[in-house]
Order: sequence, then C-alpha cells, then structure tokens
Amino acid sequence: MTNPASEVIYDDVPSEEPLSPDEDMIYEDVQRDGGPREADNGWSSSEFESYDEHSDNEAKLPTKNFYHSNKKKKYFQLMKAARSGTKDGLERTKIAVMRKVSFLQRKDQLEVKHPPPQLSPMPEGLTSHQVVRRHILGSIIQSERSYLESLRRILQYHRPLMEADPRILSPRKIRPIFYRIREITQCHSMFQIALASRVAEWDSTEKIGDLFVASFSKSMVLDVYSEYVNNFTNAMALIKKACMSKPAFLEFLKKKQASSVDRITLYGLMVKPIQRFPQFILLLQDMLKNTPKGHVDRLPLQLALTELEMLAEKLNEQKRVADQIAETQQLARSVSDRLLSKVTGCARAPHIRISAFAHMRVQPNQISSELVH
Repeated sequence: MTNPASEVIYDDVPSEEPLSPDEDMIYEDVQRDGGPREADNGWSSSEFESYDEHSDNEAKLPTKNFYHSNKKKKYFQLMKAARSGTKDGLERTKIAVMRKVSFLQRKDQLEVKHPPPQLSPMPEGLTSHQVVRRHILGSIIQSERSYLESLRRILQYHRPLMEADPRILSPRKIRPIFYRIREITQCHSMFQIALASRVAEWDSTEKIGDLFVASFSKSMVLDVYSEYVNNFTNAMALIKKACMSKPAFLEFLKKKQASSVDRITLYGLMVKPIQRFPQFILLLQDMLKNTPKGHVDRLPLQLALTELEMLAEKLNEQKRVADQIAETQQLARSVSDRLLSKVTGCARAPHIRISAFAHMRVQPNQISSELVH
C-alpha cells in the first residue's frame, strides 16, 4: 500500500533513515577545499539530531525592534550601498546579515518600498546583439523574481508552524528543516534591489557582469549556501519522519500545497536553492555569447562566470564530502544494529566503538581520491 505522505509530499525526497538520538551535532562542519564535481540534483549533510518532542523548553527568540532610529539609519545606508552595486555595498550587506539585521524579513513594516526590476520599452535602432542581450536580461529578471517568490513561499511554511497552537511540530525540529532559508532570501533580496537599479539604466550602460561579481563573490554567500545544501537531505529526512509520525503536520503540508496555484510540493520549493547557481551560469553564458569583443560588459561577464563556476564547484565538493560522511555513518549504524541484535549482556562496548566511528570527521584531502563520482 502506498504511503500517502510519499504520494503527496515526497515524490522526489531521497530515502534516508534518521540518526540516533545520541547524535550531538545538527550540522557537520565540512572543509571547503577540494576539486570540482559535476552537479547533481541535491546536496546532503551528515548529521541531524533526533529531538525528543517533549524536550522543548526553549525561550522565544527576542523580537527585533524594526523602528529603532539607529537601525533605520543603518537600513537606509544599506539600501543606498546596495543600489550602487559596489563590493563595499555588498560587504555592508554581509555585516548586516551576520548581525541578524532583519530589515528584509518584514517588507510590510518598511517605510521605503523598492519596486522589482522592470525593463523599459525597447528603443529603436538596436543591433541584433543588443536585442538578444535585452531578452536575456529579461530572462534574468523573471528568473530571479520567480526564485525570490519561491524562497518566500518556503518561509510561509515556517511561520505558521512556529506559531501554531496547538503545536503541530516541535520548534527544535522546525528550525533545522528551514535552516538558512531566511539568510538566502536576504542575500537575493539585496541582489534584486541592486539589479533593479542596474536594469533602470540598462539602455545607457548595458552592463550586468560586475553586479554578479559584487553580489556573489562574498564568503557570506558561500557560507549560507554551503550550510543549506549540506543540510538539505537531513531537512528532507526530518520532514518525512514528521509526516509519518505527526498526522497534523502531513495535513498542514497537504493544505499548503493544495492552496497554491502550481501545487508544487515543499520539496519542489526547497530544491530551488540547489539549482540556482547552475541556472545563473547558463543565463550568463548566453549573455556572454551575445556580447561582442570590446564591449564594456564582456570582461565583467567573464569574471562573473568564473566566480559562479568556482562557487558551484565548491558547493559540489562539499556535497561530495558530506555524502561520504553520511554513507560512513549509515554503514556504522548498520554494523552497530547487527551487533546489538546478536550480542547480549556486553553489547554496550561494541556499540560505543561503532558510535565513535560514526562520528569520525573525514577531511576532503583524505578521501578525495576514494570518492565515487
């Protein structure tokens, strides 16, 4: 008999058994050095904590004061810097996010509204390259708008779950599911503001490559995306386990999916950050292909492609290492379970040894030659 959770929510979710309750770490720290690998459909992490549903004695997160005058001043400075599209502006964005400044989390509470990027009507007398470049820019605008909307839809799952009364799912299980989505949304909200400014002056500048370099060459972007993709399989495992053990959670997901126009699953939304940089690379490759030699945007586009390809390679390498760690731990748990099923009385000793093996941290330079591509 088919599991209704699998039919409605998890048609593409990878099957993975949850780890034991004694796992200490939620997210495995993975080294970032290593070689490239071809992208696949998902990245995974090595560990998640199996929380006790009844051990949720946590204080609520402090409410941020969005109307504090100093924060308002910093916000306007931040927006001005982002519109300029400079590296300095993006560096300030990094600082703001690291300090958990949540200006972009509640658009309805902001006094200043930033319209989305909008191309002006096509002027007459454009060359064939200029026409094609405008069409590609339109694709970038539409693609980014759709991506941001998907990120915000994921967050629309998060808040109702956190605020539900009676509780649908423990907050200690909800947070790992949506780990780093808010920070990724902030990064792309800032990018969209700068993109809108650049699009508004497109007919006079025709330059976009430098904006991608300034926006996605920062360590902040690598950090938040790395942590998201390394946690992705764990998040899916948590969702699947919650669907099987919490009927109210399964019903919540069904209702959210049924109420959406496209009826896309939560998995379908959450896989989009994994696909984002390959999409960017394809769009910029098309833009570069239609940018003549000597054009002001040609070198910036080449630099942007290099940055994005390096970023994608680093994420792929971390995925590879995380998958190797997960496989090692799965093997260790399997061996431990078999031993414990056969040994009585003195079963504690082998269990401890196997568990220690499961916590082994593997460095990329130690296993890179052994990994299966």
